[in-house]
Amino acid sequence: MQRIIKHKRQKGAVLPQFGVIAVIVAIAAIIVWLLWLTKPQPEAKLEQLAPVKVALAQVEVREVQPFEYVTGRLQPIKTAQIRYEVAGKVIARKVEPGEKVNSGDVLMELDGADYRDQLQQVAAELVIEEKSVGRDAELLKYSQKNLKLQQQEEQRLQSLVGRNLIAQSQLDSVRQRVYDLRAEVARLDYAVATNNARVRMKSAQRDIAERNLQRTTLRAPFGGVVNEVFIDEGDYVNANQAVLTLVDASEFDVQLDVRGEVIAGLSLKQQVDVEISKKVRKGNIVALQLDPDINTNTHQIRVRVPADDAQAGLLAVVSLPLSAKAQSKLIPLSAVLNLHGKAYIYTLEGNVVKKLPVQLGRRIGNDVVVLNGLSAGQNVVARDVNSLSDNQQVMTE
Repeated sequence: MQRIIKHKRQKGAVLPQFGVIAVIVAIAAIIVWLLWLTKPQPEAKLEQLAPVKVALAQVEVREVQPFEYVTGRLQPIKTAQIRYEVAGKVIARKVEPGEKVNSGDVLMELDGADYRDQLQQVAAELVIEEKSVGRDAELLKYSQKNLKLQQQEEQRLQSLVGRNLIAQSQLDSVRQRVYDLRAEVARLDYAVATNNARVRMKSAQRDIAERNLQRTTLRAPFGGVVNEVFIDEGDYVNANQAVLTLVDASEFDVQLDVRGEVIAGLSLKQQVDVEISKKVRKGNIVALQLDPDINTNTHQIRVRVPADDAQAGLLAVVSLPLSAKAQSKLIPLSAVLNLHGKAYIYTLEGNVVKKLPVQLGRRIGNDVVVLNGLSAGQNVVARDVNSLSDNQQVMTE
């Protein structure tokens, strides 16, 4: 019994010892974890970068021919809305959009029955007028002779009345016939005098009727391509109503608005370069507005180019030459760094590049004119300037 009690006492003493050991181990683990978190990081070793190779270019001084590059769209040299000059019902539509036509080809036809009847009527009236010319002349001649005879009869009867050989009523009857004949002579004289005018009037009416009949057939005024058709067979059209659009795309025009500085160096029929779809071709100035537009103060010009493989609506960049400027300083366009709306270049001082602001002028091909900031013969970095920084060490190629 004593032995059992002694054993229990020994077992109760061991348990607190294990708890103390566990706490010590936990604290040690926390300390190790904190030391690991707060250990100093190894310092980064900065390596010296190798100098960048750069290509240099000298500021060149030469006489240059500046150009103004103006963009416009190609448009056909002729675009016309074809209209009917007479009214009527469409009985034939001969063309469709995209169809090529030659000058004089039939595009549409109207019902011309009424116009044919009108032509026949006016032509018949003209024949009647022409025939009446000779008839009225003959009637006038006979009426004049008859009047003369009646006047002689009047004189004879008047002498007889004076001698009381005939009644007064006989003389009055002859006088009445004289008055009637005078009226007839006056009428026929007027008819003869105006016959030629009436014939010309009827002839003009016949010509108008004939032209109106011809106008029922709509023909192409020039060769080109039908762009739009607004009317179908069976539709009724009024006079002056547009029925289709016709374009002549054998050549193209580029219409441009330019400043007075540009217009000063241009002339009619002058040849200029026109870039269309990355292909440069020659064009000619066919129109030149010398007096500027009162609202925009610009001058309108028109440049004509051959069709070749171009299409209406394509963008065209026209190179317009300006006055030559002597002794201009130029650098490659690739030497310019554009940053926040300002232009910079890099110059070389020893083995270090320096960034300098410059004032630039007009672009000339792959070069650009320098107005301020550089001297003639000065070296600048020619390309890849976006990868450089001020005071960076470099080496030349």
